[in-house]
Amino acid sequence: MRTAVQETSIDAYHSSDRRNVGKLQCDRIAEYVASVGNATIAEIAKAMGMEKSSVSGRRNELIAAGRLVLAGERKCTVTRRTVQAVKVPAKQGSLFQ
Repeated sequence: MRTAVQETSIDAYHSSDRRNVGKLQCDRIAEYVASVGNATIAEIAKAMGMEKSSVSGRRNELIAAGRLVLAGERKCTVTRRTVQAVKVPAKQGSLFQ
């Protein structure tokens, strides 16, 4: 038997508002990375005022969707650790010009 609290929690989990927040975060992260060239999770989190765990999840979604690609390892300006950065993939040129 489910209580009203459980039903509300389940409804909130499946709500479109939650999906919209994730999409908005993805869009903002992709725009930020495009503007700076490449960035690490900690750099994105600091610049956007987000938790690193949130940035990590959105980064993984963006990579899976092909909106970001791995840019190789480099030293993070925030953590001073060598980590994997991401960048926007290069645009494919026209085959017929």
